[in-house]
Amino acid sequence: MASTNDVQSQISALRAEIAQLQKDLGERGSDAYETIRDRAGNAVEAARPAVRSATKYVRNEGAAVAQAAREHPAALSTVVLTAGLAGVVLGYLLGSLESEPPRRQRWF
Repeated sequence: MASTNDVQSQISALRAEIAQLQKDLGERGSDAYETIRDRAGNAVEAARPAVRSATKYVRNEGAAVAQAAREHPAALSTVVLTAGLAGVVLGYLLGSLESEPPRRQRWF
């Protein structure tokens, strides 16, 4: 039979190994966090010029659409009405596809 000292020393050794594993996992997690944070920062910096360009483009196009709407209000109302009707038809079609067909019951 194993003596109490052997069991105690094995338990102490296991606790020391667990503590070392926790420390190693903490360091790896910290390193992974730093790496991901750096990569995300680099991605944001790389995307910044494209976002600025896209923002400028959208702003310019929005101003052009607003100007066209001011100049041609009848055309704008026609476009809005057509888009609304298309939305209603599309919603109806999608709704009818998702509903279950009626079940037939047999009475015999």
